[in-house]
Amino acid sequence: MKLRLPNLSIRFKIIFAQAASLAAILILFTFILSILLEEVLEMNLDKFLHMQSDNFQATITVQNGRISFHDLHSNFEHSGAAADDIPFYVQFMDGHGRTLMLSGNLEGRRLYHGEKLPHMETVETVFFFGEPSRRLITPVHIHQQHVGWLIVTIPYNYLDDFKDYKNRILMITAGIAILLFILLSFLFVKLALLPVKQLAKSAGILAEQSEISALPDIESNDEIGDLTETLNHLLRKAGQSMETLELFAANVSHELKTPLAIMHSEISLLQKNVVPAHQYSMDLLSEEVYRMQTLIENLLVISNTQRPYKLMQSDIWLQDFISDESGRIQRIFRHNNMHFDFSKVQSTKVHADIYLLQLVFDNLVRNAVLYSPDNTTISISTTADNSGISIHVCDTGPGIAEAELAKILEPFVRGESTVQQAMTGSGLGLSISTWATKLLGATLKFENVSPNGLKASITLPKNQQD
Repeated sequence: MKLRLPNLSIRFKIIFAQAASLAAILILFTFILSILLEEVLEMNLDKFLHMQSDNFQATITVQNGRISFHDLHSNFEHSGAAADDIPFYVQFMDGHGRTLMLSGNLEGRRLYHGEKLPHMETVETVFFFGEPSRRLITPVHIHQQHVGWLIVTIPYNYLDDFKDYKNRILMITAGIAILLFILLSFLFVKLALLPVKQLAKSAGILAEQSEISALPDIESNDEIGDLTETLNHLLRKAGQSMETLELFAANVSHELKTPLAIMHSEISLLQKNVVPAHQYSMDLLSEEVYRMQTLIENLLVISNTQRPYKLMQSDIWLQDFISDESGRIQRIFRHNNMHFDFSKVQSTKVHADIYLLQLVFDNLVRNAVLYSPDNTTISISTTADNSGISIHVCDTGPGIAEAELAKILEPFVRGESTVQQAMTGSGLGLSISTWATKLLGATLKFENVSPNGLKASITLPKNQQD
């Protein structure tokens, strides 16, 4: 099973991996350090045992074969009687194993009970009074004469406070180290990913532009620099391919415009004297030629969408503009017996580029006519609110599936109609409308209406109004 961290930024994933690694290292380090500290404490404990043993031996004297202890209080003052003293216990046994001296805190108890005593100094861990203790047994020699054994014992429990203090120090140190590491990781990861952020920002700016251009150079001698160089190489090739395609489309369109214009002119002359039996064929031929001309004009517009366009704004009265454009389209589709309702068009003036507004409006009205049944009415209206002035074109067609509404503005995509599946088209009209809408600073919206039909709206912002 793979560990997945969905919906998380790269920065968080890197810091998470680093923090997890550091936590594991710190846990291991803390464990090792704890063992080392316990060994150090045990060494210090043994050192303390030897110190007390030396202090006590300094009090022993032998006269006439008798062992005595002098100045015991000054040389052996840390007996554990006070609350802040280290509690240790002392027992002295002569060479025959008899106990000659017990520290007062033993209260008559013995540290050793006559077992065989070692010939060499011994330090060991034993249980005394039911508690683990550290015991030192030292053979005592005075003037190279063995006089007995000194036994000094310290219980381990006095180290509990030191161990607790040690554990708290380790935990606090580990916590501070993790927090500091995370903060430093945020800083270093942010600096490391800064070129990626710059790259993404530059790519976003390029995505909003009409031209394909290279990304700005990023001074980075690592994988990010290599990625930028590769992306720039890809963008240059894409730009060259796009220029070749635009040039090809423009050349083909220009080459086709002249013969189609001649055909359209000749058909218009022939229609004046055509016999009734051939009228349908001539009308069909005229429509097809007109459709080809529209397609070529769209291809020319598409080939120019990647180039800078200079806005030519002027005052436009929407009532006259909508009436003229709709009338022209109605004459083209006169055989459809299509009617237009302008009753809800306000006498409003806007300041915009009339060519771009014609491109958008004509495409919306043509689509409304093409996807509506014959002998129906196309409703055109205008509204004004805080967002600006909107032109609405509402047809009586089948509408568009909700899943396709977001895709119909893409090039070469057509909405699927349940009534006119056989209708052919390039799918360029709405893509051109999108391009023109962006240049106008406007918005384009489509929504299905009940019981059937599609409502297309273009909204010009306030700064486009006079």
